[in-house]
Amino acid sequence: MSEYFYLKRPLSLTRKFLIPFLYIVSFSLLTSNLCSAADPGAYSRASYVLPPDLVKRGFSFADVKIPLERQDVVSRVSDQINYLLMDRKAGMMEWFDRLAVYGPTIKKVLADEKVPADLIYLPTLLSDLMPNARSRSGGIGWWALGNAKDKKDSAVPWVQTNDWDDRRDPVLSTRIACTLLQTYARKNQSSDWLLTICSFVDGSDKIEAVVAKSPGFGYWDLVMPHYSEILIPRLVALKIISTHREFYGVDVPPLPSLAYHFMDRLKLSKELPLYVVADWCGTNPRSIWEMNPGVDPSTGVLPKPDKRSPSGFPLRVPKGKETKVRELLVREGYLAP
Repeated sequence: MSEYFYLKRPLSLTRKFLIPFLYIVSFSLLTSNLCSAADPGAYSRASYVLPPDLVKRGFSFADVKIPLERQDVVSRVSDQINYLLMDRKAGMMEWFDRLAVYGPTIKKVLADEKVPADLIYLPTLLSDLMPNARSRSGGIGWWALGNAKDKKDSAVPWVQTNDWDDRRDPVLSTRIACTLLQTYARKNQSSDWLLTICSFVDGSDKIEAVVAKSPGFGYWDLVMPHYSEILIPRLVALKIISTHREFYGVDVPPLPSLAYHFMDRLKLSKELPLYVVADWCGTNPRSIWEMNPGVDPSTGVLPKPDKRSPSGFPLRVPKGKETKVRELLVREGYLAP
């Protein structure tokens, strides 16, 4: 009996103590990982650091110098660099792909509207550069435009129908976002685009209240609403990674930018299905929709003009196909001769 007892006892202890202990350790590790993902500040020891030359040469975002000589700023930016490279790397690689494809189109609008080119990183974080993106607050499209506040403050109110939404169009939505950003910049009476971005994402009333309590101080000296508190360091981190890809080992194969011919707004006499345009151009409907994401994918038709958009809706086609498409639009009765 005693031999049997001593042979069985270790097994009994294993079941009683070791297995629960392993469950506890596993749960602790899982909880730690989840906390790190939810709170990028959980990285107490950064695995990735700033490029050595960055502090010496200086670094700016949207024409605003980032005070990397301050350890608290370095810590906040480094936390976000680690978050992007450790928790969001796969998604970030997709961002860089979409930046290569759609970035030139959006940057041209930013330049035309005299908005800093660095703001290309803002829709990257707000929507993953996906035209059909929808935020938790109800924002839609590239710039997560959506609530009544956005429409009220915009000098160019967007058009939304069953078949079309300006917020999903890369050019129109960027133009709308620029008017909002410029409105907030005038309200702030400041050239600090970091505070303007905060107003864009958290509301100008909230940001004005924060700034009014501590006049004369900039973004890095203020306690901002939660979203702005995280977003600005993450924008700075994303630009640092994007401009120092070799340093961080981020290898993204180059992709060609979206190439198209803009046929202007068309006053159609009847709805134009995108699959018809695809057939005329010898391509597939998805490639035509990617040029015209303002079209609702569930209907897939470019609508006729209405009172909300009396000048019609824009159409983009592959380069070299514009003459053929215009001739067929007239011949098939979509456009008047």
